[in-house]
Amino acid sequence: MKLLSSLVTSVFLGGVSAGLVSPPAYKLSFNKSRGENFEKAAGNSDDGHASFNIKNQQNFYSVELQVGTPAQNVLVLLDTGSSDLWITGSGNPYCSPATRNSHLESSGGSSSSGSGPSSTSNFPSSSATIDCSQYGTFDLENSQTFKSNESTFYLTYGDGSFAKGLWGTDNIYLNGLNVSDVSFAVANESNSSVGVFGIGLPGDEASVTPGVDGQHYQYKNFPQMLKDNGVIQKNAYSLYLNAPKSNSGNILFGAVDHSKYSGNLYTVPLVNTYANEGVAPREFDVTVQGISVGNSSSNTTVSSDKTLALLDSGTTLMYLPTDLADNLAKSLGGTFSPSTGYYLIPKPSDNDDTKISFDFGGFNIETSLSNYILEGNGQDDVAILGILRTESNRAIFGDVFLSDAYVVYNLDDYEISLAQANFNSGSSDIESISDTVPGASRAPGYSQTDNSNQSSGGGNSSPGGSTNQEASSSSSSASGDNSDSSSSSNGDGSSSSSSSSSSSSSSSSSDTHKREVAVSENGVGSLRTANPVIWAFFSTFIISTLI
Repeated sequence: MKLLSSLVTSVFLGGVSAGLVSPPAYKLSFNKSRGENFEKAAGNSDDGHASFNIKNQQNFYSVELQVGTPAQNVLVLLDTGSSDLWITGSGNPYCSPATRNSHLESSGGSSSSGSGPSSTSNFPSSSATIDCSQYGTFDLENSQTFKSNESTFYLTYGDGSFAKGLWGTDNIYLNGLNVSDVSFAVANESNSSVGVFGIGLPGDEASVTPGVDGQHYQYKNFPQMLKDNGVIQKNAYSLYLNAPKSNSGNILFGAVDHSKYSGNLYTVPLVNTYANEGVAPREFDVTVQGISVGNSSSNTTVSSDKTLALLDSGTTLMYLPTDLADNLAKSLGGTFSPSTGYYLIPKPSDNDDTKISFDFGGFNIETSLSNYILEGNGQDDVAILGILRTESNRAIFGDVFLSDAYVVYNLDDYEISLAQANFNSGSSDIESISDTVPGASRAPGYSQTDNSNQSSGGGNSSPGGSTNQEASSSSSSASGDNSDSSSSSNGDGSSSSSSSSSSSSSSSSSDTHKREVAVSENGVGSLRTANPVIWAFFSTFIISTLI
């Protein structure tokens, strides 16, 4: 797919070497893969623009990174719901001995008979069972440009998964884009086989979230570095997952592709659930003002109440507050299975035209019921619904929703622009974002969104929790030349700390996630949340054994 029909000039700007276009934009193309095997997908550079592939392997999108000098290939989970990068170290004792020190040997992916990311289930078990050749590892000793600041990081999750190691900086190459001095963590010990490439709001960085002594700061993550080095003009990107059965989609940094949506592109503000702490929004929360279910012959209003919803590509399914989930499932003829935590509904026919519609304040995004149908229930007349309960009053809209939406994440202005995705787009029509999002207008109900007083609520999540990669961590450092120090406290009384001269890793969990108190290496109590990889495959196991 061609990004632009213009010539590209290769330049070097303050640590980023990239193919730039006019208007400036950076496109990450991905191929979506279904099934058990990771197939190789070579990167491309149409018209000289920089692009690389993101693969959808059942429950997550993966990106190949080339890290260090000489470059070592690793795959990481691309996540708009988190903001930090960490990768698996080559000495991880949880890797099977034959797969330690494993790097991907070719661009774009790896071949493996595995079914996706895996992890050991018992912490702190030292069972060396992970096939680390599937996604690759990073050997910092073999990189001439890696710089450690001698500080540690420690991430723990509510299901017992964890990652710990050290912070440092190195060069990262992304199929034509060279970003130098990138801050990231190397997990020398982890029971999860895949690292995370977070591209969310800077306020959600592990080093930013309040800690025990109230000290925290921000560093420049990947989207911000693209802006600061002139690759893009605005810290914003457009997400287009394409149709569920399609083979391609993309994330476009710094621009909008008007061909990828139909109808109007409307803008809504982010809801700042941390406003009472005097800080900016940390996550992509918006207000949903109504939900309905309809087809060619009827329409049913499920809810006309406002609901806080997180738009997160790191989550596969949808999580709704219990009452809302019950009402939506009921409108589809569904019943709840307490033993599994899933709803069972009559299996729709292949030509079923049922839509689940979401009102975002005067405009609707319609999603196909087929997006929410999970396979593997063992019966021809019953289907599993990909909508789960959460005890929180905050919903999470994952890929089942995002597949039918074109979403512009505006990190600079704390806004989201939404439109109906167009699956028959033809030629690209790309326009860079220099100020407001081009072609977008404020939603009719923009002012009806209370962006300061809504709360994400409390309580535990539904079984499996969110697949969003959020974590807690102990106080630690990462490269700190571009950091700013400030302080605040968590609403639940927890806090975190960081070094003012270097990066620190310490993040709080979203209230929609499972929360447990963990004790880090320095004795600091911290929140921990569910690892998305482990919960995703736990859910897959449940689905495959239902009925």
